[in-house]
This record gives sequence, structure tokens and C-alpha cells, in this order.
Amino acid sequence: MEQAGMEEVLTAMAASVMHSASGMSKWSMADLTLGLYKLSGRHALEGAVDTIKGAPIVLRELENILEWLQWAKAAYKRDQRSLASVLRIREEDIVTHVGTSDVKKPAYYIIKYHRKRCIVMGIRGTSAAHDVLTDLNTHCEPFEGGFAHSGMLAAAQWLLRNEGQTLQNVLKENEGFRLVLAGHSMGAGTAALLGLLLKETSAEEANVSKILKIPNEMITCWGFGSPPCVNFELAIASSFIHNVVLQDDVVSRVSPAALEDLRLEVAQTEWSQAFKEGSTQRQFVDMVHETTQRISALPITPPALAVFNVAKEKGLSKILSAGNAVVSQIAGKSSRTSKAGAWLSLGTAAAGTLLQAAHKRVSHGVQKSLSEIEEKTRRSDQQVAVSALAIQAGTSTTKTEVLLQRRLHLPGTLYHILRQLLPPGLSPTNVGGNGARTVTHTVVKGTDPNSRFSRIVLSNTIFSDHNSPAYIDAMVDALQCASRGTTILLYGSGS
Repeated sequence: MEQAGMEEVLTAMAASVMHSASGMSKWSMADLTLGLYKLSGRHALEGAVDTIKGAPIVLRELENILEWLQWAKAAYKRDQRSLASVLRIREEDIVTHVGTSDVKKPAYYIIKYHRKRCIVMGIRGTSAAHDVLTDLNTHCEPFEGGFAHSGMLAAAQWLLRNEGQTLQNVLKENEGFRLVLAGHSMGAGTAALLGLLLKETSAEEANVSKILKIPNEMITCWGFGSPPCVNFELAIASSFIHNVVLQDDVVSRVSPAALEDLRLEVAQTEWSQAFKEGSTQRQFVDMVHETTQRISALPITPPALAVFNVAKEKGLSKILSAGNAVVSQIAGKSSRTSKAGAWLSLGTAAAGTLLQAAHKRVSHGVQKSLSEIEEKTRRSDQQVAVSALAIQAGTSTTKTEVLLQRRLHLPGTLYHILRQLLPPGLSPTNVGGNGARTVTHTVVKGTDPNSRFSRIVLSNTIFSDHNSPAYIDAMVDALQCASRGTTILLYGSGS
């Protein structure tokens, strides 16, 4: 894990949640930052993964997923010539192409795909996680007997009003063609909700789309990196939708309920769970805990003890983030034993004097860090993403129980692209690669409808895993591994 980058991400998240109205805002800035840092350490140590119960898919299915991923990615093209070029189609097969977008009015295309005998509607999403989380509206509203993400539902309804008749006409002109909806990111969520709208039927024809006038089984949707957008019951009942998620992609898991889960996980995580037994950081944690107990037993004055407690909390953050260098500044360049002794030999006077000075230094460092973080948050897309995520999810005053009951999910059949380190003894060369890779990818298809994505894993790829080029790269690698018969499944099939 790239620790420096992770610390910036986690601190920015904490700074944002501090300004929200959610339960997490009751925590202090130090609590949030330190808690998320602690949890990220635990996730890394345990190799945390949020996956589904499923089984690896065959080569033909991989090829099919990669093809529709390319069609979803093509929605980012802004002119017809480049759109036709990347999809290798004739420009005259483009029925409609809207290259610009507005609030709840996404860019999209409608194309006649003769080779597969289908009409494809690709809906542009957001190419990077920071765009999604900046625009993400976490409110939901009643839909199809359940509820749906209101922002993406509004976009789907807008597309239906503007292009419903066009889709009906082009399907009528091309008899026997089916409809495929495709999208990445928020475009995937919008495509899924549009598909559900298009599958509405009339009393006269139970299995025929009231709008498109084709059988409902001829409507399919492919989504990649979609945000959760419907309730659980609707999610498992929408098998015509296929949703693909790359490893730790945060967008496919984020919701107010997921953030509340994250808060609870932080609260239930001990520092001893965050670091490997015997590691320097674990020894620091144990040392500070032991120091706390011994100092508390000394007859020191309440003010001195209060200073110690503050310095202990702030200092622990500094110790864990800066490592041995910070401890060396406090206890001098000596052995680990004498460092511990320096802490444990603090008497009443020393606690009152040295810890007060330490508290001032730490306070100054925290304030300086916060200023730097605020500046970085303004400059960095990744930090803007985290801030927006926390702010959006925290603006609701809904009670925790209601948040958990109204959890949003990815609809339809789920697929998980798993990234795995090559096992010991295997190299990219002896599994048929070019020697440049240290990981391999496997695609698992969900076999249990009740098994859904839900947990935010604090890894250093939660944002990069959302980018459409990362999806392409992972799918190409999975396809190459499968074609060579070198697929490696370390987890996922029964998790």
C-alpha cells in the first residue's frame, strides 16, 4: 500500500465528514483520520476484499464482456468520426450521437450494430472516480415498488422522453434486432434504470415492452463500474442487467449505508489488528498502551494527566504515520528498549513539562497538516473525490437504521474482476506473459443472487480501479490468461 498517498486520502475524507450532518460527524478530526488510517492498516494486513459468491467464466463470456466494455467506453467519444472509428462501424450506422452533457442529461449515442443484429445505446458516464463522487446525489425515491437513486433515475427518464420514440422506430425498421444498453460509471447506472423503464408492459401484452414494442427478453444492459442505484429486491429481480466491477472500485460500493458500515468497522477495530505482530509499528502501539496504563497509575495531577492523554492520542497518530523517526526525536537515538524506558520513566514533573511541550509541537503540526490538506484537496482530483464522497453521504440526517434499510445495490447479474498477485514460484514468463506483470486477473460471475457488493475496502486502488482504461487492461489480461489456460483463482469462488 502506498502509505503516504493513503494518509492524504484518509485525512481528506475525515476533514470532509467533519462538516457533515451524519453520525460520523460526531467524531473529532483526530478520531476520524486516525480511525480510517487504523482500518486501512487492518484491511491491508487481512487482505480484505469485497467480492461475491461465484465461479470463473469461460473464454466466450470474457470476449463478450470485453466487447460491451469497449462499446460502453466509446460513449466518451465526442464526435461521430472518432466514435465510428473506435467501434469499427460505418458513420451512417450512427442513428443519434449527442456529444455534450448537462446536469442529469448525459451524452449518448444510438447505433445500428449489424454484425450482432442489435441496436446499441451507449450512455456516457464519468471517466474517473472524482467526477462521480463530486456529482453523486445520494438521495433515492420510490421506483417500481422499491426505490432508486434519484439522480440517475432523472437522467434515465430524460433519455426516455427524448429518445424513446427513436428507439421504437429504429427497432421497427430493423425487425428482429434486440436492444443493448451500455455504460460506464454513472452511465451504467442510468442505463440500468432506463432498461427497467423500457421493460414496463401493458395489460394487453404482458411480456412486450409498452414503449419499444419488442419482447422484454430482447432487452439487455451491460454496466461497468456502476454506482449502487436500486434496492435489494429490485436488484436481484433484474437479471437482464449485467454489472461488472473491477477489484476495489469504490464507486460500485459507495452509499450512505456503506459509509455507516465503514464507521462501525472503524469503531470495532483495535490498533493491535492494524499492524503485523512483531512489526515496529505494532511494538509502538503496544508501548503506548502500556505507557497509558502505567502513567494512569501514578499520582500525577489531573491537568498533567489530561495533557498526557491529548499528547498520547495526537502523538500516536504521529508515531504511526512517521514511524521510528518521530520516536527518535522524543526519546533520542537509542535502542528500542531505551525508547520504551524513556516513555515509562516519565514522572509527574516530566509529564507536566515534556508532554506539554510535545502537545504544543503536535498541535502545531496538526494545524499545519490540515492547512496543507485543504490546499491539496483543492488541487487534487483524488482528494476532491474523497471530500465529495463524504460530504454527499453525510448531508442526510436520516437515522442509521433507516440508512441501512434503504441500502442501494447494483442491479442484475454481477461479475467481479479479481486482481491477484502471482503465487510464489510463478512468474509472468512461466504463465505465458511477457514478464512485465506481477498480477493476474480472473473474472467471477455471481451464482448467488443474495451475494452483493457492499463493503468499502480502504486500498490504494479504490479510485484507480474505477477508470475505464483500468477495466480494459484488466479484462484484456483476464482474456489472455484464459486463452492460455493459466487462470489462477485464489479467492472469490466461494467467498
